[in-house]
Amino acid sequence: MKKILSLFIFTVLCVTFTACGNNQAVHTDDSGDTLPPSASSTARATVTDTPEEGDKVVDNLDDIYNAYFTALENLIQNHTFPDGTEAGELSGDMSENMFAIYDVDNDGKDELIIMYSGTIIAGMTEYVFGYDDETGALQTELQEFPPVTFYNNGIVKVLWSHNQGRAGEFWPYNMYQYNRDSDSYVLVGMVDAWDKNIPGTDSQNNPFPSDIDKSETGFVYYIMKDGQYDDTHPVDVSEYNEWVNDYIEDALEIQIQYMDLTEENISQIKSGLWE
Repeated sequence: MKKILSLFIFTVLCVTFTACGNNQAVHTDDSGDTLPPSASSTARATVTDTPEEGDKVVDNLDDIYNAYFTALENLIQNHTFPDGTEAGELSGDMSENMFAIYDVDNDGKDELIIMYSGTIIAGMTEYVFGYDDETGALQTELQEFPPVTFYNNGIVKVLWSHNQGRAGEFWPYNMYQYNRDSDSYVLVGMVDAWDKNIPGTDSQNNPFPSDIDKSETGFVYYIMKDGQYDDTHPVDVSEYNEWVNDYIEDALEIQIQYMDLTEENISQIKSGLWE
């Protein structure tokens, strides 16, 4: 009898330890490739990011969303952005502009994104605003020409408003990286190119630098890291790709759910539909 009882207890313990050892959460990421966002994009985001370890739990969602609601109301009624800048004159009505609420910088809190494109090119702008917990004010994390391409590793790519140089089919752009300490996006480089098929010389009256184009692609690239335009240091596509990959790596583009800037749509913020 004692042997049978001992065997029964041993069996129960084994089953219990086995169940405990297998009771672990498995986290998977099935995110696929996504199309880059455009000025008319209304697709839902296909990339879901998990806040990094150490991010604080957000317990003031009402304050955050109320601040975003008030900022959008002020933009509609007074044509003023949250940073106090006056919005450009509309070419149609306010609903031609768009907004979104999404945690694009992956800090655990949603940001307010405003894409103001219903105006002349010179007045087009896209903002990313974050909420300052201490002051209750909105902080400008990024202001650029729309549309902005966000990556899920904190990188942002922004095409220039014009391409009137020697880049041909390559469109120049700015690249930013999110800085957690300043809670803002920092410019890491401006990129332009020279297509060999475009005639002319550079600012130093030099012809196309075929000696730099070691890969023989017919393109050389200019990577400007200090925010100043400089076409005196062209590089081969191999060096350009290495620089880009250092930032983009295997990051995915985030498709943001933009909505028309209307009273009806921003009222959803008050309804808590973003919580």
